[in-house]
Amino acid sequence: MTEQYAEQGAEGVRGRGERLIMSTSDESPRSFAPSDVRHRLANVFQLLSTLTRMRIQRTQDAEARRLLSWTLDAVGALGAVQQRMLDPAGGDFSVFLADMLPVWRRRCAGRPVRMELVADPLPLREPVASALAIIINELVSNALSHAHPDGRAGAVRVALETLPGGRAALSVVDDGVGCPTLGGEDRSKLGLWLVRGLTDQVKGVMTITSADGVNARLEFPAGL
Repeated sequence: MTEQYAEQGAEGVRGRGERLIMSTSDESPRSFAPSDVRHRLANVFQLLSTLTRMRIQRTQDAEARRLLSWTLDAVGALGAVQQRMLDPAGGDFSVFLADMLPVWRRRCAGRPVRMELVADPLPLREPVASALAIIINELVSNALSHAHPDGRAGAVRVALETLPGGRAALSVVDDGVGCPTLGGEDRSKLGLWLVRGLTDQVKGVMTITSADGVNARLEFPAGL
């Protein structure tokens, strides 16, 4: 299901967008079964992905394309976590991470970089899960973009741990070149402005260190 949002092909973009607009507005308001809600929500996120891809195709400015590509990734992550939260089995965030793992692996295809995942089961409420979905996608994207340049081999490891006292930890660790300017002016490059803002939203504590790679770890109360 995640691939439907994050890796949707570009062919027939305009036609799919028109069909999706029709499918989300062709019925009068009424009560929907959970399966109907999931289907309609999938249509909405697919439409957002389609429209964003259309803008990327029409934009020549490199910075605009970069920002739109970031938006496309964020829409993909949010669409995947929303589908997982509506699953009758419950909103286990570890299953969302497993959903995203193939997407992240495709982003480093053709490079000697491994994506690894170790995750404890952790049911979460929707607002927390959505914020964490953006955080983890940002941290993984940053690691894949910057940790292993020039064909350097290595690994990026995502971990979700349950901790004592009703807390949990979400981390992204790489064994790449590191980032000595983490505490200085390079924060915007890493998107830490967004990560730190969402960290406050989930009442968490983020620590990022750079020694033999970058270790980004977020601890947060799991019962929010």
